[in-house]
Amino acid sequence: MAHERDFGAVLDGARAGAPWAVAALFEDLQPRLLRYLRSRDRDAAEDIAAEVWEAIARGIRSFDGDEAGFRGWAFTIARRRLIDARRRTARRQTAVSATETFDGLPAVDVTDVEAIERLSAEDAVTLITATLSEEQADVVLLRVVAGVDTAAVAEMMQRTETWVRVTQHRALKKLAETLGPKISAPM
Repeated sequence: MAHERDFGAVLDGARAGAPWAVAALFEDLQPRLLRYLRSRDRDAAEDIAAEVWEAIARGIRSFDGDEAGFRGWAFTIARRRLIDARRRTARRQTAVSATETFDGLPAVDVTDVEAIERLSAEDAVTLITATLSEEQADVVLLRVVAGVDTAAVAEMMQRTETWVRVTQHRALKKLAETLGPKISAPM
């Protein structure tokens, strides 16, 4: 430790919220955390380190162990936060497309409603429930067939509005692939 104090005393002080003790833990551990995190993900290292310290602050009262155990605990948190950050990044990846790609595409709100209107209501519900997962079917039925807005669907399904929009998009794309040439999208 950077301070010549006994780790047990520093830990007890940090648990009690003593600024000197928190500073001692931070001064000892932060450079190591940043080196590790920067070696794994240079761009997100600072943000992940902040998340690690937040988790340490929430859990320090229940931590039981010595200095090596504390470092192990902190780096376990860091590794898990790093994995979480990578998963978030992978889910949010976007591919850059030229603007010309979108020039000839029909508006989504016109196509999905028109596609479902071309089917009888019963056929539409049967197709939707047979083709889509339960969650996708719920989203499409609530959004397109019932006309419920995104915010209300998100609240009903205890999800975010973004999740509802993405699920609706994927479901409608799957329906379009299933229907194939049966429905022509207006240009």
